[in-house]
Amino acid sequence: MNILLINTLYFPYKVGGAEVSVRLLAEGLVKSGHIVTVLSIHEGKDLKIDMINGVTVYYIPFANFYWQFSNTNHNAVKRLFWHLVDNYNPFLKKTIKKIIKEINPDIVHTNNLSGISVAVWDIAEKNGCKIVHTSRDYYLLHPNCKMYKNNCNMTGHESSVKLWSFFKKIKSKKVDFYVGISDYIRNKHIDAGFFDKDKAITIYNAVDNKDMSYNSTTSEGARNVGFIGRLTKEKGFDIFCRMAEKYNNQNFIAAGEFEYNKDAEELKELASKNNIKLLGHCPVTEFMKMVDLIVLPIKWQEPFGRVVLESVFSGKIILTNKVGGITELASMLPNIYFLEDIQDLNDVPQYKQIPNQAIDKFNSGSITREYEKIFEGLLNG
Repeated sequence: MNILLINTLYFPYKVGGAEVSVRLLAEGLVKSGHIVTVLSIHEGKDLKIDMINGVTVYYIPFANFYWQFSNTNHNAVKRLFWHLVDNYNPFLKKTIKKIIKEINPDIVHTNNLSGISVAVWDIAEKNGCKIVHTSRDYYLLHPNCKMYKNNCNMTGHESSVKLWSFFKKIKSKKVDFYVGISDYIRNKHIDAGFFDKDKAITIYNAVDNKDMSYNSTTSEGARNVGFIGRLTKEKGFDIFCRMAEKYNNQNFIAAGEFEYNKDAEELKELASKNNIKLLGHCPVTEFMKMVDLIVLPIKWQEPFGRVVLESVFSGKIILTNKVGGITELASMLPNIYFLEDIQDLNDVPQYKQIPNQAIDKFNSGSITREYEKIFEGLLNG
């Protein structure tokens, strides 16, 4: 099959788990013998084409009022106009249309679309391609992509959600098959009126086992307590900092970057005050060697929780919250516990061996095969 994957960013650019998941899928499809192209945006002014592990990657210049990943705080008016363009970006259509016509894919598989927009669905349909969409964030429901605002989770019933999702909902009728990376995010979109529930399934994200260095939690207790991910309030970094104050006889280590927003200075001060060692960006494998226990007091409805999965496969016990897709991971995998059930960090449950069937479920090859079945079904249907 000739497959085009579309995602906001692609390797080496990365802001979250979606880029890892899309890369694993793209390279898995190449290993299965398919022709795979990825289309993403970048900050540069020129089209850039690269070949990465058998995947042809098109990095097209962004076309909006500003680069969405810059460390600049834009005023409310500029942000509003950015989101209006991003609702249906006409400035990228010509470039994307040319690339799709040139590639002529059988399948167009869209993922994160912030910065690109649902305009790609129109282009793919007009080119006669079958369209599959995977929700890896909440972009279709709300422009902040997180459904988290003012330190609270949004319900989906807010007027802003109804307003911003209205047009995208109409365009979603062009999608032939829908995938959610958890039951939670799949149901969230279907309940909001997106996609056909009879042409929708859940496919969890893959983890690259060969990159995971197995270092199980020690029986001597958690001397080094770790946090990995964006250092933000929705990720619960403020709670992690307060835990460091309570357990000041232990080492608290955080890997990740602060976001450029009004909370950043407050969180930096909180981390400094409580002697948290800040590593900045750090490879997962290196970080896991430094810590005995992972604590992720996540507040927002995390669609999946890649770092939770990576922590489990690195032999760590994880303490987290009952949010989004993480609840599903806890029902399938050992060593994920909820903070509300833990009274003391010095009294965490014993580490349990991961069953082989659980390892196989999140294997990159298994996840790739699930997507192949969808693609083949659409082309043979």
